[in-house]
Amino acid sequence: MEEVKKLSYKYCIVPKCTNTTRKTPDKVFFRISSDAKIRKQWCKVMRRDNISPKSCLYCCEDHFNVKEDTENYIEYNLMKEQGENVLYEERSFATYIFVSKRRMPLPKERMAVVKMQRLTLVNEALSSEIAIKSSVSEPSQRSDHEVSPSTSHTNVCDQPGCSTSRIGCDDLQVELSTSHIEKTLHCDKAVQVNIKPNYRSKGVNVNIPTKKQNVALSPFPFVTQNIGTSPVKLSVLKRKLFTENTADTISISSYFSSTSSTDYEPSYQSESSEVLSDSEKEKQFKYEMCSIMLTAIEKEPKMLLGLPKQSYHLIKLLSDNIPLPSKHILITLKKIKLNESFSILALQFGCSQSTICRIFSRSISLIAAKLKDLIVWPASSDIYNNLPISFRRRYGNVVSIIDCLEIQIEKPSNAVHQSLTWSQYKKCNTLKYLISCTPDGLINFISDGYGGRATDVMIVQDSSYLQALPPNKAVMADRGFKDLSCLLEAKRCTLIRPPSVSKSTPSTKNEVKLSKRIAALRIHVERVINRLREFHMLLPHACVDYNLIPIIDDVIIVACGLVNMQDVLIKK
Repeated sequence: MEEVKKLSYKYCIVPKCTNTTRKTPDKVFFRISSDAKIRKQWCKVMRRDNISPKSCLYCCEDHFNVKEDTENYIEYNLMKEQGENVLYEERSFATYIFVSKRRMPLPKERMAVVKMQRLTLVNEALSSEIAIKSSVSEPSQRSDHEVSPSTSHTNVCDQPGCSTSRIGCDDLQVELSTSHIEKTLHCDKAVQVNIKPNYRSKGVNVNIPTKKQNVALSPFPFVTQNIGTSPVKLSVLKRKLFTENTADTISISSYFSSTSSTDYEPSYQSESSEVLSDSEKEKQFKYEMCSIMLTAIEKEPKMLLGLPKQSYHLIKLLSDNIPLPSKHILITLKKIKLNESFSILALQFGCSQSTICRIFSRSISLIAAKLKDLIVWPASSDIYNNLPISFRRRYGNVVSIIDCLEIQIEKPSNAVHQSLTWSQYKKCNTLKYLISCTPDGLINFISDGYGGRATDVMIVQDSSYLQALPPNKAVMADRGFKDLSCLLEAKRCTLIRPPSVSKSTPSTKNEVKLSKRIAALRIHVERVINRLREFHMLLPHACVDYNLIPIIDDVIIVACGLVNMQDVLIKK
């Protein structure tokens, strides 16, 4: 029994095949011959190493066509329950196809090969068209020199000296008619081939019989359509684009003269003139850009410079009193107003970027020295005469409204400078300025720049504001200047500010009214600061370059001078 069990276990030796008598007991296993030569051929077909001829090996039915490769397949199916019958192989092993044999798929055609095939087809089509046209023209040329077959037949049979019989004439007639048919068939065949060949691109066959005209100079675009891809056929245009009448032809020069400006002339009209070099074209472009920008500044000085149009004569006064051309003054003022990059200014004014940088750094101090004269402290009588009505009842003695403004700068690399410029209020590195204006909105004082860490009272004390303040006058300020009263008392001046607010005790009714009244009057200095903020270099978060910090004092002086040249802040 043990021997029977040992022999009953079979497995398939084909690679990648896992069939056994235990896993698949219903499958049939064919025994491989023990002949060494046959086994070597089996291993070659199965693509595996040679096996010993002494071992008993099997191959399952999945790798055979059992019905065709066995002799007693029907008998085996009838007697399968008894297990006595055995299937006998009919064909040799060479006919067997193993399922486990994996074959690599055929490689796909490369795109380059496909393109070459397409080009070959197109070239063959074009060459066949030329050959067809030549073959059609040859029979027509030969027909002029050859004699027609019917005429030859009549002349031969009707000759008086003809001794041939009727049969001979008939034979000759048949022979000539046959040659005539052959020639006719040959000509018809050539004509038949002249049918439109199957081109891959139908656009090649399009021959539009129109009057030739230079398309590049035509002001009208041609109506075109791809015949090969469009499902809709082109309809014949009813209107003729090009008429034969010379009076109706369109003149290119008249077209350009009607559509373009008078200052511009097309380049094709001056073909004989000298062609401008690249350097000359660049010079012409820079000149045109500069002239356009100067014209725009003349028309909109308030938008581009921050200077009202009625005060534009200030540019000429500056150029007369400063050794600077007016162009340099405009470049400097435009940089302060719009804070454009030097590369943009170089493009607008037709200069290089380095030239613009030198112009700005050299001009700003000279312009600031002249415009500083516009920041004046008027006499007390002049301030009182121009005092707004809202100040006259209770605050007629006010000559100055003060506040501080801050401008963000780049973070300095030095740790000490970082600490000095850090603003706890703005949460960034800033420059801080003290500004003062009269009740009617005229800027009468601007301090130098301080680090954002400096307090308001410290800037008032360190700057020359107290020296410019006349005695026995009143100063209006915000709550942040609460410690300023002791400094003003030394000048016999009074400080007008909203009452302090405490978290522990609520404000009384009179304190709230006083705060509201002072805030309504102190708002004028905020409006002046908003006018300064219109200059983009003085925006709260302008983030001024660290290299430009030394000239920010001059920038704010120029801005204050231009603000004083604008319309009055409070209209009476």
